[in-house]
Amino acid sequence: MATAADHPSAKSRHKGAKATQKSNQSISSDLVVVEVDKHGTRKKRLAIEVKHSFDVNLTKITSMLMPGLQIYDDRIEVFRATQAGFRLGSVIEMVESVQAFRDYDVLTRIIGLSARTVARRMKNPDEALTPEQSARALHYAEVLEKAIGVFGSRELAEEWMTKPALGLDGDSPIDLLSNSVGHEIVSDFLTRLEYGVY
Repeated sequence: MATAADHPSAKSRHKGAKATQKSNQSISSDLVVVEVDKHGTRKKRLAIEVKHSFDVNLTKITSMLMPGLQIYDDRIEVFRATQAGFRLGSVIEMVESVQAFRDYDVLTRIIGLSARTVARRMKNPDEALTPEQSARALHYAEVLEKAIGVFGSRELAEEWMTKPALGLDGDSPIDLLSNSVGHEIVSDFLTRLEYGVY
């Protein structure tokens, strides 16, 4: 379990050897990866950097689900898009673009049907998903985007999503995203990691 001493802001107060270690990253047990400069990184600076990297990566994955939507932070429009139902072909494109989603059979988790039934439905890519299925697809996309912002790269974000996390009682984030409660738990946990509250 990560402690206060594990947090980068605590490490930056030690201006000796710890601030100038060979590695330029600090890693907690939940893969909290933060770049630090040769003088150490202050917590406030860290929060700004994480927020910036999240903004940069925003919409790259969710835009696959809602190609006609221009403003992805308008939650009412996102709600309306999920109520109308995402196009199956768009969801398939999103899942296929993410290695972790392919490896963990996220498409069947989103659709909630057997692999054989999903394979049959894939023949009709213009079919609209139900609002519940669309919301599940959005959960996976949004959490991955947020994780990219927190960890700084898609590779690290995907790795984190598939590993058991102490802060999630040993569950893997990807295993909790099939309903709204799990999505809220994982999203809140990422926010705590973002601001150093383990």
